[in-house]
Amino acid sequence: MQDPKTTGWRRAVLPASLILNLFFVALVGAHLLRAPIGTGGDGTLLARALANAEGSLAPNDAASFKAVMQRDAPRFAQAARQLAAARDAVDREVSAEHLDPAATRQALATWRVAAGDFADKFSDSLIEALTQISPDGRRRLVAERRQQSPEPHAP
Repeated sequence: MQDPKTTGWRRAVLPASLILNLFFVALVGAHLLRAPIGTGGDGTLLARALANAEGSLAPNDAASFKAVMQRDAPRFAQAARQLAAARDAVDREVSAEHLDPAATRQALATWRVAAGDFADKFSDSLIEALTQISPDGRRRLVAERRQQSPEPHAP
């Protein structure tokens, strides 16, 4: 028999973890969407997003953030490439002369799996990098994300 206190705690952890992961994916996504072409070390969307995040931070916070992300890059780089390839496949399907619904559904399904894989591999590194920066730096990242992609308000 399970202890009710333990069961309640476990029920709260999973939703909290999911919400936290979605927040950080949205944070990185906001940087990906606003990143100008041609910036970043290797020119990828991920590199540009990380460079933009670092640019939002004070120098000491940026250095700490960058150190963690560079150290962990091999862990999530392949997942980022797979996500980019899946996104390109969706773009090709959607922009085709004659839209094939089945192929578009398949491309979207592949993109969802790739996005989940990337989020799984990237979120641990992102969370660790965020623990290395000041509370003010974290607030700057949140404020910038909100400024770049404000959430719609209900009427």
